[in-house]
Amino acid sequence: MGLQSLVSGVQISPSPLWFSTFSLRTRLFHNHQPFLKQNKKPSTKLTSKEATLLDYSEEGRTLLSELSSAPLEGFATYAVDASIAEFMKDAKNEVEKGHLYLLWHLLYVEEVLEDVAENAIIDGAYDCGIDAYLVDTSEKRIRLFQSKYGEAHSIGAIDKFVKDVDRFKKLEQSKIRRDELQYLWKHLHEKNMKTELVYVTDNNVDEYESGEVKVVGKEQVYQILWERIKKPAKGEKSSLRILKCLEHNNALCCIVSAFDYADFVERNEHYAFESNIRKHLGGKGSINKGITKTLEEYPHNFFEWNNGITITVDNYSMKNNQLSLGGAQIVNGAQTSKSILDRKKKTTNLDAEVLVTIIKTKDEKHQRNITKYRNSQNAIKGKDYVSLEDYHIAIHSMLQRIGYFYEHQQGSWLNLPSSEKAKFNGNEIYNKYISDKKEKCRIKDDTAIASMVSYFEQKPNDVYGGIGKYLPKGAKYETVFDDELECDYRYFLFPHLIREYAKNELGYDRSSAQNRYKKYAQNLFVAVTARIIHKNILGKNDDFKKDISELEKMIQNIGLFSKILKTTDKVVTKFLEDSKVEEKIDEANTAHNFFSNQVYGKSMLEVIDSKIRQEQEEIDYIKKIFSDI
Repeated sequence: MGLQSLVSGVQISPSPLWFSTFSLRTRLFHNHQPFLKQNKKPSTKLTSKEATLLDYSEEGRTLLSELSSAPLEGFATYAVDASIAEFMKDAKNEVEKGHLYLLWHLLYVEEVLEDVAENAIIDGAYDCGIDAYLVDTSEKRIRLFQSKYGEAHSIGAIDKFVKDVDRFKKLEQSKIRRDELQYLWKHLHEKNMKTELVYVTDNNVDEYESGEVKVVGKEQVYQILWERIKKPAKGEKSSLRILKCLEHNNALCCIVSAFDYADFVERNEHYAFESNIRKHLGGKGSINKGITKTLEEYPHNFFEWNNGITITVDNYSMKNNQLSLGGAQIVNGAQTSKSILDRKKKTTNLDAEVLVTIIKTKDEKHQRNITKYRNSQNAIKGKDYVSLEDYHIAIHSMLQRIGYFYEHQQGSWLNLPSSEKAKFNGNEIYNKYISDKKEKCRIKDDTAIASMVSYFEQKPNDVYGGIGKYLPKGAKYETVFDDELECDYRYFLFPHLIREYAKNELGYDRSSAQNRYKKYAQNLFVAVTARIIHKNILGKNDDFKKDISELEKMIQNIGLFSKILKTTDKVVTKFLEDSKVEEKIDEANTAHNFFSNQVYGKSMLEVIDSKIRQEQEEIDYIKKIFSDI
């Protein structure tokens, strides 16, 4: 939503030109043509059917014939390199540059939250050759990073990294000097835990052949980010065997064998679902169960009972009973498609037929409307819109009206001209809660979602452990962005203001000298603030979102809300200093493990509530002030 964000377009000198993306933070790595290298001629020219950034804006499409390769050639310089330069501009020496480059990589290439990225970096004395690590317990995966900036890079450094990790694994745990590395060592020896080595450098690295380490140099970064923003179906070719067909204008109505359709889905599912409005729900919903049951028990009735599938394409052609499709996107019928494929994998007797409608359109708005209006098999509301971005576009527009830039598209802020950035001045009252930094009115989607989930869902540990699960396609995305979620910018803005105030005014950042655990506790601070406001001041215990108007009144009273936030700080500080918490952190081996797994468990909530009760006198005073407003 968030979603840490980088690229959605480029600038073409001399005038800036930026382009919006169609997919919201897709995490796909397809076999697209690699990004064209800076200052090098491509080995093959892009044809008119292959995707360029110009395809994603009206201005770009107008200039497509004149500038067919210019956006690609400018992407690295005007988007990626510019982002890195801006991020590292305050570095005073090569050491600081190296540290910031690794941090940039974690934020924009690995896409982790800012506080998680900062705490993941462990380079320094006795680091055993490991500069950073990320542990994902849900995916049973550990990523180990070594970063070499500038002249520090060499092929030998890559080989040394592999050997250092192997040597680290063989160490005795008791001989490891740093706590966080002892914790890492323990995880590396867990059963079924997958380890990935990532070597990061700002240099250009030729193909390094090794199954042991992934090398990410400048060219690899360009390609990863380029593929992430490309419309995935562009340029993809596929074929579909049909039984019968009726053609009308730019559409085909086809009867297709379920077996042949399953084969089509299996060959093309890595890109074909990108524009679909509803994700496949794994057979859990009533519709999926019905589809599966019909395929298993009544296959001959499937054509009559099922609504069928809609596919949009850039172009199509037909020879005999074989359709050739360009840029196919399944815009309605994802559940049907996946259910048919699942059934094919279980049996060779898939004796059913399905209606497939194919519509030719290259117009993005037209495709969006087809997707929207064809999805009426279920009520489509809330956040079933996966890649169409309607919800977040609306949030972006709402926040823009009050002076804030909600960055739900990668790179959309970076590629704004300075004159446009200057228009985002925020709100006089809300600005009191954020720092006076240059980009104070920029709200990054993933951080905003982390704050929202921490506040309204009361799951600060969940987002600290990895925000990816709450982004589109994440395992828990639909638990938050469901049919009931209203489109209200306040759900994002207010928790964001709370986080910013904690970070900038109360020491919840990496530079904090007040308490060594505060830098991990931004999400916790947001969650505890909500607990104090809704359970103790307003006296509510149900959905906190129902109290959004009361929360707005509080935030607009700067004196009152500052008291609330300072009360939260007292509660969180006392919590972090409590002996029971210290014991839990010791048991967890590291603060990272504690804050991503245990910080909001039952026993810890009891400690938090006891600290809140210690501030009851102040809370009662705040309640009285609020009742008089």
